[in-house]
Amino acid sequence: MNDQASQLRALARAQAPEPGLFSSRVIAIASGKGGVGKTNVVAGLAMALARDGQRVVVLDADFGLANLDILLGLSPAYTLEHVLGGEKLLEEILLDGPFGIRIIPASSGIQELTRLDAAAELRLVQGLQRVSAGIDWLLIDTAAGIHDSVIKLLMAAQEVLLVTTPEPTALVDVYAMVKVVHLRDPRKPLWLLVNNAQGQEEAEETIDQLQAATRRFLKRELNVLGMLPADPWVLQAVRQQRGVVELFPQAPAALALTAAARRLQEKVPLQRDGFAAFWRGLNLEEP
Repeated sequence: MNDQASQLRALARAQAPEPGLFSSRVIAIASGKGGVGKTNVVAGLAMALARDGQRVVVLDADFGLANLDILLGLSPAYTLEHVLGGEKLLEEILLDGPFGIRIIPASSGIQELTRLDAAAELRLVQGLQRVSAGIDWLLIDTAAGIHDSVIKLLMAAQEVLLVTTPEPTALVDVYAMVKVVHLRDPRKPLWLLVNNAQGQEEAEETIDQLQAATRRFLKRELNVLGMLPADPWVLQAVRQQRGVVELFPQAPAALALTAAARRLQEKVPLQRDGFAAFWRGLNLEEP
């Protein structure tokens, strides 16, 4: 069994894409705690990017509470569980979402990425390679909190977007996540987005508090992506299982998501081999 695992890992390394082969950007979206609207942000950014002509795939990597498909009113016949089990190829489970985005649905309760066996790991990574070959963006909706599987995705991704709200508990938790990522890779680009702010002043105060902490204790600055205002139209869209960018494009939150997506497009990443790096990062170490 160990020999077979070693052979599969060697095969994965041999088939890994060379740097520069894929120009897609890989962003993992995370939050220190649940309930801050992270999945809404992921869906909104994906739609805003796609509406601007970008080719976007979203990976629902919240294996505990997978709900991206529910948020968008989609009903997957198959999920990532079927891919990891060898029943389906990744391309066969892709869901078509608004504005042409493609979604890789997860299934609640499946194994974490850090606990996949070599065969399941190879299926996942090879499937992501094929899917990412023709896209501009791979957005990864991670689980809330600081777990091994979440950190692995954050470290493998090209960039990390951290979502928080102005609540003190959310600020403490998101700073803890900044610290964990920074200590592992001080050069990892970290974006910050404040969600559900009651106004510009509250959002700026939240940003200032986090920036002050990261400057003082980590000697680094966060990239500020922007703020999303508290907006009742978001809840209306959720109730209809649609994205606010699609259903209410002139709503304050939809306009803010559009601005955030354009800021991401304007900011050229430091490294161009985004998916190649992601591939290497997801491959587990030899036991």
